[in-house]
Amino acid sequence: MDYLLIMLVIFGIILLISLIILIVRLNFTISKIDSLLDDIAKKLNTVNHAFEVVDKVTDSISLINDRVVDIIATFIASLFAKRKNKKEESEEEEF
Repeated sequence: MDYLLIMLVIFGIILLISLIILIVRLNFTISKIDSLLDDIAKKLNTVNHAFEVVDKVTDSISLINDRVVDIIATFIASLFAKRKNKKEESEEEEF
């Protein structure tokens, strides 16, 4: 019975030491990951500014494109409206 108790105490001590070593290594790993994430966050903030510039440029190009398309559509609509009015006037003159 004494041998079983001694073996349990020895395995308990080995398990406790293993867990302490594992926790210390885990602490080092977490600190490395934390510094890595901080570095990534700094780099993403730098890239974020570039994306904001690209977003502003595409918005302005889209606005210009919309205005040009609107002007062209208005011009074409006015041409067809003039032709339609001329046809209606010529039909009214015939009656």
